[in-house]
Amino acid sequence: MESFIIYVGESVGKAFSAVVSFIITLFKTLIAGIKWVALFIYDKVDQFVVPHINSFIEEWSFFRGEVRQVKDGIKESIKKNPLSLFPILRHYSKVAYKKHTYMFSNLTNTVLPIVGLVILAVTINYWGTKTFALEVVSGGQSVGYVENEAVFLDAQSRVKERFSADVAGEEAIRLDTKYTVVTVQPNELTDSATLSDNIVEKTGGESTFACGVYIDGDFICALKNETDAMQVFNNILDENAVEDENAVVGFVEDVQYVQGLYADNEETIWDSEKLTEKLKTTKSEAKYYTVQMGDTVSQIANANGLRTSELYALNPGLKEMIKIGDRILVSHEVNYIRIKVVKTEIKREEIAFKIVKENNSKLYKGTTKIKRRGSKGIDEVTYLVTYIDGARVSSEEINRITIRQPIDQLVDVGTKKAAHGPYTGHTYIRGKGSLIWPAVGCNTVSSRYGYRTLRGRRNFHGGIDLTGGYSRGKTVVAAASGTVTTAGWGGAYGYYVIINHGNGMSTLYAHMLANSICVKPGQYVSGGAAIGKVGSTGNTTGAHLHFEVRINGSRVNPAPYLGV
Repeated sequence: MESFIIYVGESVGKAFSAVVSFIITLFKTLIAGIKWVALFIYDKVDQFVVPHINSFIEEWSFFRGEVRQVKDGIKESIKKNPLSLFPILRHYSKVAYKKHTYMFSNLTNTVLPIVGLVILAVTINYWGTKTFALEVVSGGQSVGYVENEAVFLDAQSRVKERFSADVAGEEAIRLDTKYTVVTVQPNELTDSATLSDNIVEKTGGESTFACGVYIDGDFICALKNETDAMQVFNNILDENAVEDENAVVGFVEDVQYVQGLYADNEETIWDSEKLTEKLKTTKSEAKYYTVQMGDTVSQIANANGLRTSELYALNPGLKEMIKIGDRILVSHEVNYIRIKVVKTEIKREEIAFKIVKENNSKLYKGTTKIKRRGSKGIDEVTYLVTYIDGARVSSEEINRITIRQPIDQLVDVGTKKAAHGPYTGHTYIRGKGSLIWPAVGCNTVSSRYGYRTLRGRRNFHGGIDLTGGYSRGKTVVAAASGTVTTAGWGGAYGYYVIINHGNGMSTLYAHMLANSICVKPGQYVSGGAAIGKVGSTGNTTGAHLHFEVRINGSRVNPAPYLGV
């Protein structure tokens, strides 16, 4: 153990040393790279830039000396003749440019870009403090500045709504309001609400300050104060309150209260009672459809923008078969203002149990036995449910808790194969036939296939009868695997079963005990699986199994198939 610890310590130490060495090498390489770049830049600057700078400085010094030399002469010439200033300056400028072309070219290439950048910066700074806006003019007077046309159009729409009953005022607004493009400071911009008030004020029409009521953006009316308007809607909510303290009650529609100037007339300014009456009306009436020839439920639903399930929900008594002339509700009446209630609901839902199958060699193939019955579990599910005017419109699961787990059902499935031939004692004796002996313990053929005399009458017997000992109640099994086609009462056959084995072959088992048949039509059974018990129902003289083999629907002699 100690040597292992030493080995681990040495390995970790070597690894740490290798990492440190790699970092140091990487750092040295980085420093060397930076140093090389710096030296490269310095070399290129020294090679190309420094000589130009030195040449420019030398030529500039020489140019300044020349200027000092001619300065006195220029002054004397100006004193004698002031008008000679411009010709002298033009002459010396030409001489200086020709003599110092290199200096002036470098100076121009440096100064002009700097001057251009300065001009650009000044321009951007100046216009950056300005804001383009639209000046709105109404009645020849400025009423505000808006950021874009959409603000003006919104304000204009607000004003038209407020003067919807005042034709003269609306006409004045439509004809007299215009706008032009100007530049303003950002704090001079006007929003649509303020602009609409300004426009109303400038029109000179009769107006008053009130609280406008808007539902889903549409102007309804205005009340003298906001408190009265809000109280009308609060009263409606109180009338539709629910006992559930967790429920949230509100309106489907978006209700807004907007303070401002409104036309001072009875059509625009309402009182609380008038608004309350308006809100109690409906926006649309219930709509019915009258069934025509060729209509179906799904066609009617699709034509009215509904799912079939929604149409059935609107019409609880509606059935798939409809008649010409039937009136079907396709839409409810819609209240002017609708109440929405959102609350949580808790429900218990069953959880299906699983069926676990286990092979059992003691049971014949095709038979099963429930070893333990399953039990359903229970989930407690919380839903967030929305009701509109009392009708449930949506439900969303928000939580699920399992309060009882389901218990699996255990089923034994038979795997034991049945042998061919008659049954003697506790074992099957394999015969030459291709079918399994159908009556367990009934080893005697009491009546064969063909013509026979029974009760003084000669008739044809289409099968064979199997009996032996006390036959009643003994097990009847399928002679081969197949699908049950008939199981039940058959008149002279009594209780009987027919099994289709495919390829045109079927077998019939008759006279079984009442309530003993344990298969049903459509069920697949394996050869040797129990299907009922021997009895004496139907036209019979005693307990036995009447067994038939049919090929393509015609009865044939069963003996060769059973090996007897």
